[in-house]
Amino acid sequence: MGEQGVRGMWGLRAAMSAGLALILWGEIAHPGAAGLRGAGPEVPIALAVASVSWVAVMVVGPRGGSRTLLILILATGLAGSVLLVLHPALAVFWFTFWACVGAGADFPSRTGGVVVICCCCVLLVGYLDHRGDALAGYAAVAFVAYLLGHNRKLYVDMAQQALRAADDRARAATLTERTRIARELHDVLAHSLTSLSLQVEAASAALETTGDQERALSHLEHAGRLVRSGQEEAVAAVRALREGDVAALAMVERLVGAFREAGGQVTLRVTGPVPTLPASHGMAVYRLVQEALTNAAKHAPGAPVDVHLSFTGDGFAVSVTNDAAADTAAPVSGGNGLAGMRERITAAGGTLTAGRVGAQWRVHAWVGA
Repeated sequence: MGEQGVRGMWGLRAAMSAGLALILWGEIAHPGAAGLRGAGPEVPIALAVASVSWVAVMVVGPRGGSRTLLILILATGLAGSVLLVLHPALAVFWFTFWACVGAGADFPSRTGGVVVICCCCVLLVGYLDHRGDALAGYAAVAFVAYLLGHNRKLYVDMAQQALRAADDRARAATLTERTRIARELHDVLAHSLTSLSLQVEAASAALETTGDQERALSHLEHAGRLVRSGQEEAVAAVRALREGDVAALAMVERLVGAFREAGGQVTLRVTGPVPTLPASHGMAVYRLVQEALTNAAKHAPGAPVDVHLSFTGDGFAVSVTNDAAADTAAPVSGGNGLAGMRERITAAGGTLTAGRVGAQWRVHAWVGA
């Protein structure tokens, strides 16, 4: 039983113990009214055993060990049942009643069933010995008490399972978010380092071949801008994932602008109404265009690149086309290349194709709505 169920159950028992103590005090203080005057010594002995056992149950509590708790509950139930046979009264039946409730609430069915069977056997023996016609009814009520406790246990166990399942889902969601963030940061780093490497290599080539310091400085300045834009891109990617929606077109426009600033010939065409895309779809579009542009800059430098975003009611398509080079199919941008593109698009529920179309290299993706 979970902690909340344990607290609720034992709080209820504490309240019932207070009421039981008042009833017992009344029977002891006024034995004549309770019918105890003239009773044999076995009645106070059974009363003492039942009372001490019940008090021990309350003192030991749920953390006293299952075996100890079982022995105390069994002692309470048996002593209460014997007391009920010797002195049939509703007040003393509460010992048996709460022992059976505890047996059902605190133990598995087989273990708790032993307690209630023992108590019912004592009561039925008393009934068969003609010690009171109500004893058979008390035995039936004792069994019902066990069922009440057992149902309580099932309810609490189910509630605890639901809480654990919710915790597992929360942990899984957290892990998924961390994985997505780590993936985005990996792609940002891979793209930034690749672009930075190209600019540094260009600066070095300018110095070694022509000694053009102005051109080399221009490449280094662009490398510095790439570092800053990489930092901004990382922050934007994490924010987009957490907010849930992505302004994909604005991100692609900034990306195209950065490639144009670096000297690339990029044309961006957009057809259809542009929706606000979920993070998984928007980031997939952005990364696909980024990978394709980086691929074109690396393997077909200076070649015109056409980026086409088409939005319809059924979904959207992304196409990036450039003049093909001999090694265009090589891994791109220091990351996962075409495999990474395909994985992202597939995760968003779409398809991706990449290859030569005549004299051009074309990357095309379709994602349904």
